[in-house]
Amino acid sequence: MNISLYELKDMYLNLMDLDLEDKDLKAALENIDDEIEVKAENYAGLIKNLEAEAEAYKKEIERMTKIKKALENRALLLKKNLEEAMIELDKKKFKTKLFSFNIQRNAPSVQILNEDKVPEDFVEYERKIKKNDLKKAIQNGLITDSAILVESESLRIR
Repeated sequence: MNISLYELKDMYLNLMDLDLEDKDLKAALENIDDEIEVKAENYAGLIKNLEAEAEAYKKEIERMTKIKKALENRALLLKKNLEEAMIELDKKKFKTKLFSFNIQRNAPSVQILNEDKVPEDFVEYERKIKKNDLKKAIQNGLITDSAILVESESLRIR
């Protein structure tokens, strides 16, 4: 009989509500405990497999990202070489069977010469809370009204 963890939990809680003799209750709870431990072990195995698979995907994403970046850089270099050749040969516009080529002016863009001299009206800052410093301040009693320390629990599988 394959019982889900959810069902085992419900059985355990329902047993606690029943008016059973101590020895009967203890035997029933031990039986459920054993099944919960087997179920937990199966869960842990599945969790470890999923985490390992996720890590493998992460590494593959990193590898593919490097390949993608290399291809993009190669394409930019080829485009730059073609543009320089077209400018040098004064051949700024032409068509082939598959493509049209032309060198045109881009819209003006801002180039910052000295960031420190840009007026504050044109600067925006991202607000970022320094949680480690804030934690120390709370622990030292310096902050009491804007943040608190909260303890939580989480499952560790070793």
